Amino acid sequence: MSKKSVLWISGIAGGAFVFLLLALLYNFCGAYRGICKETFGFIVYPFSPLPFVFLLSLITYKMRDEVFQAWWRFARWFVPVIMLVTFLINSQGRSGGMGISGAISSSFNMLIIGIFYAVFIVTSLVKIMSVYKSKK
Repeated sequence: MSKKSVLWISGIAGGAFVFLLLALLYNFCGAYRGICKETFGFIVYPFSPLPFVFLLSLITYKMRDEVFQAWWRFARWFVPVIMLVTFLINSQGRSGGMGISGAISSSFNMLIIGIFYAVFIVTSLVKIMSVYKSKK
């Protein structure tokens, strides 16, 4: 994929994610907020890495194409991993225990997701900086 297409797709999808998240947080469904949050949150939360993809692709947009391609080779397989882990953790307790954490508390779930995000952001920034410096 090109820089431009990644920037546009992640920008639109990330913007939609932020809009839906704010709609869920600010009483989008009125009296049915609990049901709405459970239903839409199940769909929305796995797309939470997209705003980060947008910001990182925005960082690499004005850089040489080699920098973007080096970052994109990492991001295109790690972002689906984060999305899958988020989906599996958020789906625990639905339809017969589809989640991966079972009886483990939700704070541990957030720790796991937080570690994945930290690895993604730190690795992305290190990869971008190292390739940028080597191509300079």
